[in-house]
Amino acid sequence: MAMSRKEVACLLGLCLLAVGLRTAFVTGAGRGATAGSRTQISLAASGPDAAGADDQEFFALPRFLAGAALSAVLLLTSAPARADIEDVVIAVDDKGKTTNLTKEGVVRGKRLFLAACSSCHVGGGTRTNQNVGLSTEELSGAQPARNTIESLVDYLNSPTTYDGLKDISEIHPSVKAADVWPKMRSMNQQDLYDMSAYILYMNQTIPEKWGGGKQYYETSQEQ
Repeated sequence: MAMSRKEVACLLGLCLLAVGLRTAFVTGAGRGATAGSRTQISLAASGPDAAGADDQEFFALPRFLAGAALSAVLLLTSAPARADIEDVVIAVDDKGKTTNLTKEGVVRGKRLFLAACSSCHVGGGTRTNQNVGLSTEELSGAQPARNTIESLVDYLNSPTTYDGLKDISEIHPSVKAADVWPKMRSMNQQDLYDMSAYILYMNQTIPEKWGGGKQYYETSQEQ
């Protein structure tokens, strides 16, 4: 199983820490054993202060490497975990089928979403109805549920009210009413698929921000 970037970084940090500590203690011991006479001469010529300064200079680099490596490990392990794109599992249908996106797929889905949906749904919120956004919880509560790629594609083709009782294709962008919505005229089913996958991907990666609207979304993008 391939390691994530975070795991690799932590492993490298631990290796640097081990190298720094080994250099500080093992090499330092060898230096003391092989340079005893030179140290005695140095002490005789320059006094204890010069020897102490020499030791500090010798141990400065190993100490720096060890400290830097330890700081990097602590920083990486304490930071919020963010999964690699390929690790995010997205539901395709309600029968258990799932998929994973590539970086190119995320970029494509985002571009389509910004072009067709962001005027009303920036950050996963809903400007026309603050009570119903694009978070997983709210998508799951719709009738029928819109928490899979296929169900979102169905909605974009022919949208209904949150309770599923009324067709709203003429007041919500849709393929069904593409004559009313110019941006939907050039949308094919793959476009709808990629856009739906992006919405669900964002729910997986920043669930505490996505669905909260423009303010929370912009904050998450700065992090």
